[in-house]
Amino acid sequence: MTYTPPEQPSQPESSGGYQPAPADAGYQAYQQPGQQQYGYAAVDTTKKTLSLWGLILGISSIIIPIFLNAIAGAVLSGIGLAKEPAGKTMAIWGLVLSILGFIWNIVFWTVVIPLIILAAIAASYGY
Repeated sequence: MTYTPPEQPSQPESSGGYQPAPADAGYQAYQQPGQQQYGYAAVDTTKKTLSLWGLILGISSIIIPIFLNAIAGAVLSGIGLAKEPAGKTMAIWGLVLSILGFIWNIVFWTVVIPLIILAAIAASYGY
């Protein structure tokens, strides 16, 4: 089975200037590789939004010890790792930093804060 393009109406030759393509052409001519094509661009597959936010929240979970930052950073990095191949490195780093931030949150709230409270109580009693 072969494809036969529809017939194009003949247009009279003009003395120059721009001639628009016929609206009923029905097909697009083959384009050689390396030639530039004008018009609508293809869908951009280089999105890195989720991976970037995962990395930002992973870093902030280490700086500001709040569990919400670590959990949100891990979730966004995991989704970014699955859906954004262009942001794979950022998503991996965001996931690693979110896990380290989660561990730091546990240490901070179970060890550091009670030690600070005990030191404040001991200082108030003069020990």
